Amino acid sequence: MMNIDESIFYAFYNLSGHSRVGDFFIVFFGDYFIFIAILVFAYVAYRAWRKGGIPGAQLYVLATFATVVAEGFSVVIKFLSHRTRPFVEMKLPHLLTDNSYAFPSGHTTFLFALATATYFFNKKLAYFLYATGIVVGLSRIAGGVHYPSDIFGGAVIGACTGFVMYKLWERYIAHFIQQKWLIKNN
Repeated sequence: MMNIDESIFYAFYNLSGHSRVGDFFIVFFGDYFIFIAILVFAYVAYRAWRKGGIPGAQLYVLATFATVVAEGFSVVIKFLSHRTRPFVEMKLPHLLTDNSYAFPSGHTTFLFALATATYFFNKKLAYFLYATGIVVGLSRIAGGVHYPSDIFGGAVIGACTGFVMYKLWERYIAHFIQQKWLIKNN
């Protein structure tokens, strides 16, 4: 008898293997689309820096740092959970490959941390990053490398990390940097 996680996994996994075009999109979104999202984020951060200097770009640096912290949590949890990837556990053909453990999804953790930290200062970019996280996550299920709970866990860990990092920034660091910046520029 299948559990809910496996049932949802098969609903998405069964989208693969039917056409070369469909498989291309699964691989593109599952492995490569994250880099487009990073380039878009970097471009917007660069524009903020060009417009406002260091004060204009500091929140983008914070969002980037939130992804580093979230990825650190992800690596530790993967090490502790040792969840085998679906294509290994069920001996399935797969479009995507990954040699590490499955839980949580590192791609989803990264994108949701970036999106959540960005949400507080650039909602339009954050919505793009959230949508990217969802599409990448679903593509990684269809590609056979994650269960839905891996994606959900990555989204929760990433969103919580992005939220906490922004709140720590807001409470403890932003005021200090602003004071230092104002003193230096007067």
